[in-house]
Amino acid sequence: MRLARELIFPTVLRRLGPAEGTGQVVLDVGCGTGVLAAHLAETRGCTVHGIDPSSSMLDIARTDRPHPRVDYRLFDGRSLHWIADDDIDAIVCCLVYCTDPDDRRLADLTREIHRVLRPGAPFVLADLNPQATGEAFSTLRYGEPGAVYADGDTVPTTLWRLSGTTVTTACHYRSLTCYEALLTDAGFTPPDLDLPLVPPSHDSGTPAPAETRVAPYMVLTTHAGKGQVPLRMS
Repeated sequence: MRLARELIFPTVLRRLGPAEGTGQVVLDVGCGTGVLAAHLAETRGCTVHGIDPSSSMLDIARTDRPHPRVDYRLFDGRSLHWIADDDIDAIVCCLVYCTDPDDRRLADLTREIHRVLRPGAPFVLADLNPQATGEAFSTLRYGEPGAVYADGDTVPTTLWRLSGTTVTTACHYRSLTCYEALLTDAGFTPPDLDLPLVPPSHDSGTPAPAETRVAPYMVLTTHAGKGQVPLRMS
């Protein structure tokens, strides 16, 4: 999580544009334990709705990261039916799409995100970089070295904790082209791509970590193009 905070959070904040204060409403899709939701509310002064399909994650968020401008809600990962059309000023979604194997559910979710955003509002989507599989970063490795993955493949992902222990989980590979199609098919503008890197250290005696030359994460920024008609999957 340290590397994600260091690389993703500043890029997300920059891509959201100038803070608009308490009048701005931001939706954090897949908020997990509330780290980004609370950070957004605190640093930007906005109102944040954090939603997640995991009740246990939301319990942690409510206990560890309560904030007067943040509310947390359980949802099914697909529908935002309780939110009116054009009602949200900005939406963020971090490290969610890579965990879901179901393209149809993600297509439904992306269309819902487009529906609830006000015209021209930003959607900032951060995920694992599909061009960085197999790289051993300081806190994670997404895929096996030398392996080649295709859209839909399950990718073993290893996380290194500060305690020295490791956790291996499964993520799901999607190419940049696949992400772009999910967004534009839902009515979004073609996304801008950021590949944030860690600045190299001046300590010549220490090998530079992989994240100084290869981006572990990508950040896609798009906007709700309300003049476009979202495509429907049959």
